[in-house]
Amino acid sequence: MFKMRVPKLLKSVRYSLAAVNSVFLLTGVLLLILGVATLLTFNNYSLLVTYTFFTLSNFVIATGVIILFVAALGYYGAVSEQFLFIVGYVVLLFVILVFEIAITTLGFNLQNDASRIIRRPMTQTLQLYGNRSEINITWDNLQSGFQCCGVVSISDWPTGRLPVSCCHIDYGTISPFECTSSKAYTVGCAAALGEYLSYHAYVIGVTGAFVICLQLLVLAAGCWLAYRSRFEEVELES
Repeated sequence: MFKMRVPKLLKSVRYSLAAVNSVFLLTGVLLLILGVATLLTFNNYSLLVTYTFFTLSNFVIATGVIILFVAALGYYGAVSEQFLFIVGYVVLLFVILVFEIAITTLGFNLQNDASRIIRRPMTQTLQLYGNRSEINITWDNLQSGFQCCGVVSISDWPTGRLPVSCCHIDYGTISPFECTSSKAYTVGCAAALGEYLSYHAYVIGVTGAFVICLQLLVLAAGCWLAYRSRFEEVELES
């Protein structure tokens, strides 16, 4: 009577792939959380920044969501142990690795150019200060929060029209309060906000580099498991 020989590693491929896929899933969750957090941060200054910042955050979120879907397929591949399915999973891992390299590159590039990129929209909105309430709120929150004034300096504001938010107001100050050049903050908001945005872009770049390292390990493990699953199919057929 013919007796099918079941290789000892049949179950190990299933559990190993599930373990590797769990690490892959965690990278997706990490990118998703990071993308949402940075998107909310950039959205606070949506009138002062370009779409480049939102593109980066949305790209991070999209990559995280794609990883979640691919991870779900990975768990199915672990259960089914089909060679072609596992190979397809490995191919998707490689594609996502390319996405992660792009995220890391964009993050570090944006870190270096943040202050320069935001100067134009900041200058444009500053000229509309006093005419639109949302611009007034954004600029007042920016200047009081970062203790800065103007785009580059207080000279960006028309003479005699310095907003009160350009100056520090001590507790107990009685109105009327006039903000003058001698009392105004000396730091430009492009430098202050640019440094803040650069930090978040840097976090994206560093996180992307960390995820790439994990992804390389996951990809190598996936290739090895695809080979083992093929080896076991041959054993089963023999």
